[in-house]
Amino acid sequence: MDYFGKANSQNMPQYFFWDHMHLDHSSAVRADVSRQNYSVCPRYWYVDATSKCSRCKKMFCFTIADQKRWYEELGFYVDSYAKNCRACRNDERKQKSLRQAYDRDIEATLCSNDIVAKKCLADVIDELCSYNSALPAKLHENRRLLNKQILRLTQQVDK
Repeated sequence: MDYFGKANSQNMPQYFFWDHMHLDHSSAVRADVSRQNYSVCPRYWYVDATSKCSRCKKMFCFTIADQKRWYEELGFYVDSYAKNCRACRNDERKQKSLRQAYDRDIEATLCSNDIVAKKCLADVIDELCSYNSALPAKLHENRRLLNKQILRLTQQVDK
């Protein structure tokens, strides 16, 4: 018996692809299981898998190349899979990066007299707000405070 799909991609466990609408087994490529992280069984095959993005609801393909990169290069567990399309994943990474920049810089920037740093952080906050995601009230308060500080520093320079 080929329980884990070692010989045939169509026999791979369904939990690897439980949320996918279509699997293209004609595209199947043998995986290098020695480079994978797994607890029960490896993915012996990569196949193009079509899903609906959980964020934008558009159909997308979790390609063989993406799977190979995830499981063999980046070291993701083979039980993981892409829930979002590439554009939405990139968008989420950008938001996370902006939020990390805000969290890292807000305290020092509010305490400094560096107008350039204040303007840069204000731009970060504006970009975060453009994503229309729920943001803490403190972030909006800090944006107003930055505006006041920028205005005060600009007036001091103009004198």
